[in-house]
Amino acid sequence: MTHDLEAILVTRLRFMGDIVLTTPLLSVLRRAYPHAHIGYLAEAPYAQLLRPHPWVDSVYELDRRKGGLPLQLLRSLRRRKWDLAIDLFGNPRSALLTFLSGAAMRIGGDFRGRRHYYTHRIAAADGVLTAIQFHLSYLQPLHLLVAEEKPMIQVTEAESQWAADYLAAAGYDSNRPIVGLHPGATWPAKKWFPDRFAELARRLHHEAKVQVLFTCGPGEETLLEQVVQLSGLTLPPVTVLSLRQLAAVIERLAAFVSNDCGPLHLAPAVGTATIGIFGPGEPEIWFPYDAADGHRLVYQQVDCSRCHRDFCETMTCMKAISVAMVYDQTLSALAAG
Repeated sequence: MTHDLEAILVTRLRFMGDIVLTTPLLSVLRRAYPHAHIGYLAEAPYAQLLRPHPWVDSVYELDRRKGGLPLQLLRSLRRRKWDLAIDLFGNPRSALLTFLSGAAMRIGGDFRGRRHYYTHRIAAADGVLTAIQFHLSYLQPLHLLVAEEKPMIQVTEAESQWAADYLAAAGYDSNRPIVGLHPGATWPAKKWFPDRFAELARRLHHEAKVQVLFTCGPGEETLLEQVVQLSGLTLPPVTVLSLRQLAAVIERLAAFVSNDCGPLHLAPAVGTATIGIFGPGEPEIWFPYDAADGHRLVYQQVDCSRCHRDFCETMTCMKAISVAMVYDQTLSALAAG
């Protein structure tokens, strides 16, 4: 059956970074089944990342705000006769949607209570896998020759031109390097300190002579205004961009410095050298990016590392990361480019 798959559904409902990290699996599927129709099911707003994408033919969007299982989405999924569905998320909703897709072959994690929705179950790995390797492990039942791939998000020519015009209107010179800084993150424990981002911006501007661009997500405007004010730099007003606009802007940067959050993964996927600042997370899992491509990890091992906390009173791991460390790694990434 696996040699003649005509329709394949992949789902990873959320979040931004996780969906970006599934794109290597899409590459393997496209290469193995060049004529198959590949669909992708994700939640809003993350689904827009894959519109368009060279390895995806159709995108199905789930709006969590509506609750339950939308009948219109189910009807849309059922219109196509899926040969295979791969659930890379494995929560109750994604497992049920995978089952209701009608796919004859359904691959998912071996989770209690959800395992029965799948025809083929993937057991937890014995060792540590990168996020990319974890997703690729779900191809085991297909017996494919799998080489580890790099994440990729496509920016169209029109989007790239929009980003060029946006940066020009904001006063940036396209002939000089621009370094992006992203001080936000979903969880407070993963945020490097505003005053350190501000000092980094000052050093990049005054010493490295590069242009600095701050980015932020919804709800992070106040944080960003604080960082810009602390930096003392005269910069354009804070703007919250859509995910595709953000991807197009990041693609035009010389380097991108980010906390452990979604935009961190967007940058390597559009080919921009990325400096990742990691605190309580696991960089061996969530920073699977090659130094040869200009990517740099800034991480200090402390006694409580890998605590996975979302909130932390001491922030010991983040305090151990100095401005000098991030500045030096940013210069190294710029030199590699």
